[in-house]
Amino acid sequence: MNALPPQINTLIWSLATVLFIVVGSLAAGYGASRAGGLLRLSAAEQRRLFWGVFFASPWIIGFFIFVVGPALASLYYSFTDYKLGGAINFVGLENYRELLLGEGAHGGRFTQAMFNSFYYAVVGVPLQIMTALCMALLLSMALRGMSVFRLIFYLPVILAGGPAILLAWRYMLASNGGFINQTMQSLGQNIFLFDWLKRGFIFFVEAFNSFYAGIARGDSIGPLKYFVPAALGVLLLWMLRGEWDEKKRGRALLAAEIIGSVLALILVARAVIAEPVDAGLFVAFGLFSAAGILLNMRAGKPAVARAWQVGTLAGLAACGLVVLLDNTTPNAAALYLPALALGALPAALTLHGRWDASRQRLLLGVGALLGVILLGHCAALDLTPQRLLPLPQMLTLQTSFPAGDLDALKQYGQTTFSTFWLYGALVGVLALLALGDARHTGAHRAILRVGLVVFGLLALGALLDGLRFFAAHADIATATSKPNYHFALFNKTIASFPDSSRVPLWLSSELWSKPSLILITMWSSGAGMLIFLAALKGVPQALYEAAEVDGATRWQKFTRITLPMISPAMFYNIVIGVIAAIQTFEAVYIIQTTETRDSLASAAFFLYERTFRQLAIGDGAAVSWVLAAVIILLTVFQFRFSRWVHYE
Repeated sequence: MNALPPQINTLIWSLATVLFIVVGSLAAGYGASRAGGLLRLSAAEQRRLFWGVFFASPWIIGFFIFVVGPALASLYYSFTDYKLGGAINFVGLENYRELLLGEGAHGGRFTQAMFNSFYYAVVGVPLQIMTALCMALLLSMALRGMSVFRLIFYLPVILAGGPAILLAWRYMLASNGGFINQTMQSLGQNIFLFDWLKRGFIFFVEAFNSFYAGIARGDSIGPLKYFVPAALGVLLLWMLRGEWDEKKRGRALLAAEIIGSVLALILVARAVIAEPVDAGLFVAFGLFSAAGILLNMRAGKPAVARAWQVGTLAGLAACGLVVLLDNTTPNAAALYLPALALGALPAALTLHGRWDASRQRLLLGVGALLGVILLGHCAALDLTPQRLLPLPQMLTLQTSFPAGDLDALKQYGQTTFSTFWLYGALVGVLALLALGDARHTGAHRAILRVGLVVFGLLALGALLDGLRFFAAHADIATATSKPNYHFALFNKTIASFPDSSRVPLWLSSELWSKPSLILITMWSSGAGMLIFLAALKGVPQALYEAAEVDGATRWQKFTRITLPMISPAMFYNIVIGVIAAIQTFEAVYIIQTTETRDSLASAAFFLYERTFRQLAIGDGAAVSWVLAAVIILLTVFQFRFSRWVHYE
């Protein structure tokens, strides 16, 4: 049988597509009309519903076919080892374990890529926001020819994404002969102060990035891992000192909710990717959920408490479905269903009904029960006397590791208690403060003083012990005449101060590759500048005039009037900037070199390589869902904790 001509074949498929859309739209409209009848809508309302759904159905059908369908297929592939052209085998959570635990070559590269994306978000986004705000403040001045300057400042937004401009940046950032380094050298030779500023800038950037590179590679920081939670505890409790009021109570509640939420999410993620899955961590999630519900109900925020309830039940249901389908754990139902039920207990018991004193006592009782179960479960794992030994040693400013034993230094993180306990203790202290009121001022002062002393001693002890930990590696290397590979790049970087001939190796060193990309993003900050400029134009001049009458300085007007009034624009730029930083791809693809490929690769670039170059569809799908989860969670957190945003 002869094949149809291509023109006829295309016409047939086009007519079939149109017919499919028309029939689908009619079916959707008829279904909506019937649903309106069941809801007892009038005949006129049913007709309007029919035609509304009918005309919207082409987009709805396309959305399900081209968005929802591929997304569900990608979700299924993420649980398989599917490679293009090969068989599809269900492997459960193995792809996610490999990625999130950093196992194997691909897991290690994904960990490095996530560290790079985190760097772009934490370091790059604030610098980009400050650049955009400074440009907007300059362009908000009433000067002649300002429209020309606005065009010049916005032009990089149009040009920045083009390959030609990125290639131009490669030439400008060249180590030898590049415009930027030549300019820095010329200024340094003619201006004595600039030469010292340039050398100090090079030393600081290389020291910071070399230390960050050591962390990304998995080098142990030893006792320093306890410094961050301890220092955070000191900072938060110091901010809450003084006379207790509702404002400070709200700060304590906010800090407890933020840290507790992050901690709960990490615990659930660790529970899912552990092999076998740790059932006790589902109980921990339920305990944090009980605390979140109780704190928000007592603060008069039932909507937030309801979000905790629904989120807990939905999250545990999704986790339960995944672990029960995982074929690597025998008797999964008997092992995980009781833990999942216990974790869901606080949310399930308080989801329906009116909140009163009896409901509060019930939630407290359930939370205490879960706490006892969790402590009993974890005590045998992480609270043994040997693992807890570093705590009293650091509190008394002693050394918490055996001297002269390189193997013991390498195993320090595995033989000591987890930092999660310190974060959990901080959440507990903040929750106790938030639960009290003005009648418990004595208890507040006692909790604050004890907390400041304990966390302060622990922070100081961890810092001193961490410095001794790093020095011990150097001493062992000297005594054995062997190289010290512990933070080797960092030790090499800080060994000497740069001389006048040193220039940044923008595109040929892993210490400068990420700053070079951030420099390009700062140059193309015009989109954020326009948002800030529009917000600045909307600030009422009467506020500045009233502040001048009261004798306010320029800085006071900027911090007390300008920043609060443009906070919605600030919030928008931060949200969009974080999402864009995590999805960084084009600049990485073009400016990377063989020396900076790993240090520049973002998570989105790793996704591209794993999926389209190595054709590992299963791993690529898992990476895409991990990125989607990270972006969604970060966005939700930013919206949830956006109380600093001032809306009219």
